[in-house]
Amino acid sequence: MATFATLRALHTIIGDALTDIERVYNAPPLGDTPLDYPSLDVPCYKGSPQPDAERLTLDPAVVAASNQIVAACGQLSATLHKPFLQLSEAHMGSIVASCIGFAEASHTVEILREAGPDGLHTLDIAAKVEDLRRAVDPNVAPLDPGKISHILRFLATHHWFREVRPDVFANNRLSAMVDSGKSVNAIREAPGKKYDDTDGVASYVSIQTDEHFKAIAYLVDQLLPERERSVTSRKLLQKTRGGASPPPKAPTALSLAFSTDMGYFQWMELPENKIRLKTFGRGMFAARAVENSEHIIDAFPWEDLPKDSVVVDVGGGIGSTSMVLAKAYPHLRFVVQDRPKVVEVAPSLCDKTDAELIQSGRVVFLAHDFFEPQPEFLQVPGVGAVSTPAVYLIRTCIHNWPDKAAHKMLRLLSDHAGPATRLLVVDTVLPHACVDDTTAGSDSGSNAAALDSAALRTLVPDGSPLLPNLGKANASLYMLDILMMTLLDAKERTIWELAALTRGAGWEITGTTRGEGSLWGYTTALPI
Repeated sequence: MATFATLRALHTIIGDALTDIERVYNAPPLGDTPLDYPSLDVPCYKGSPQPDAERLTLDPAVVAASNQIVAACGQLSATLHKPFLQLSEAHMGSIVASCIGFAEASHTVEILREAGPDGLHTLDIAAKVEDLRRAVDPNVAPLDPGKISHILRFLATHHWFREVRPDVFANNRLSAMVDSGKSVNAIREAPGKKYDDTDGVASYVSIQTDEHFKAIAYLVDQLLPERERSVTSRKLLQKTRGGASPPPKAPTALSLAFSTDMGYFQWMELPENKIRLKTFGRGMFAARAVENSEHIIDAFPWEDLPKDSVVVDVGGGIGSTSMVLAKAYPHLRFVVQDRPKVVEVAPSLCDKTDAELIQSGRVVFLAHDFFEPQPEFLQVPGVGAVSTPAVYLIRTCIHNWPDKAAHKMLRLLSDHAGPATRLLVVDTVLPHACVDDTTAGSDSGSNAAALDSAALRTLVPDGSPLLPNLGKANASLYMLDILMMTLLDAKERTIWELAALTRGAGWEITGTTRGEGSLWGYTTALPI
């Protein structure tokens, strides 16, 4: 297709998808009055009634059309924007993350929420930030208001925040996402509790712009340790931090960033990382927003399981997924397994409804290392001793581990599975950036047809100029893939990588379902 023809086709995709969105908003399911799409300039704060227009953004038709628009706009920009400027923006993209991290850590979002839609001058923002900082350390040096102004103007240029008048800034729909919901006074009185009893998005930002952000800076040094810059970097680290030089071949970029030979989760449990571990737990609660948590309700035939069937949530963290399922399917029982320190803090991070599920015994926590054999029996309140569960559920866990470790984890589960025990792996299933014409080979066994059916060949119709994986619309999940490499020497997987992994560990894939407009896969397997 000629370039101008491609550009006009992309333009048409945007127009048609916008018409699809308007069609939904012109006939909303909750009333007869047409609605406008949420404005970028208007913040939607947590704790406030959510407008019907905001709820409609999750309508499957709106999600699908929005993905088309984002993908087409991204491809138009990549085609038309000057290559050198795109290169500059790409390699300086870390500046955006750092500035968003500053806005969260300085509590600027909460300050601007209380200022209202008229915004606040950076002189006043700086004064309030200094007041909050002095609650932590009375001797801190004041921040230059001019620096705050430049940071917020930079973010406003990227559509985070809004510059109302020169040096006067207000929140918008994007920056409001970072709001903890806490009052400025509450943060001043208890800064260490900013993330407690929140949706966790602010803590998620804190994680991503701290240890994750610092680790990614060392990815090239970790992958190419022989490079002269990498060698000199290790020598400089040795001088500035003291002690032995980091190893020439560190297992992860995180290892270089923090001079540790521990794995990420071990490192997080160091006494010095107590606040990081707590923030991580709350942040992972927010990470559910990456995928609609309600999708899992319909992604598996939970209703067909007999009464009091036991679901083991392997590496289930604070149990957020089990809580969603327990509310939807009251006939089921859930055992959430994770590391002792996670299990210890999990009940304190649950909301009131979740706490009731724990008290009733329908959701229980069990300290267990998934690299050790499963217990011979599970003691389940109201049921008794259970030898094999109905389902092993693993959500966003496999992607934390390289193939060798993930194989061991899955093999230990298949070793302790009954003939009817099912494995449900909930993780991204990444498509290629080209049309995937791979077919399951004869070595795939009886699951060859299931694999061919589960394969995500393309997300776009034949003849579409869009990238087959929808490019920009799904870019965040490919970023997650590289983040897993950076922190854990792990990865998100294609369906073929997942199939090879599960089959080698004694499981045979029987199918994969996906949420509307999502790359998250709900992959089911049975013991071989």
